[in-house]
Amino acid sequence: MTRTYSGITLLMGALFSLSACAQPQEQVPAPSTPLTQATLAGQPLQLVEHEGQCVLRKPDNSDLKLEMNWPCQFTPDKQGKVQTEVHNSVPIVLVEHSQPNPAPDTDCVKTSQAVRLRDNTLETSRVNRSAMCHIGQQDQKMFTGLFRW
Repeated sequence: MTRTYSGITLLMGALFSLSACAQPQEQVPAPSTPLTQATLAGQPLQLVEHEGQCVLRKPDNSDLKLEMNWPCQFTPDKQGKVQTEVHNSVPIVLVEHSQPNPAPDTDCVKTSQAVRLRDNTLETSRVNRSAMCHIGQQDQKMFTGLFRW
């Protein structure tokens, strides 16, 4: 009899675990309007298109070319505003571009590149490419891990 109860308990525990795993993760819906303007340590930044490429327009109206195609946008936080992370007193934003693969494939290639303001100079990180379509809130490691510190 205890084997039966143990088996039922084990089965119920497994079903409960599966249903917990099946619960959808909280995802931030992508903003209906791409986030192309941000403020980094008081400096206004804007993402613009130049010859099909994503470019970061600096406060002095000079451009910093990013290594991704247009359209691109800043990564949104949970509230749909630009997500900014700070590491070692250095503010960082992340810019992303997602390109769907040709049909019938349903995957995408997402390109991410971080931008930091260090010693009053904007610096870009190396580029990260991943196989995902979602553009949304990212872990701080995506902001910091793309740079050499």
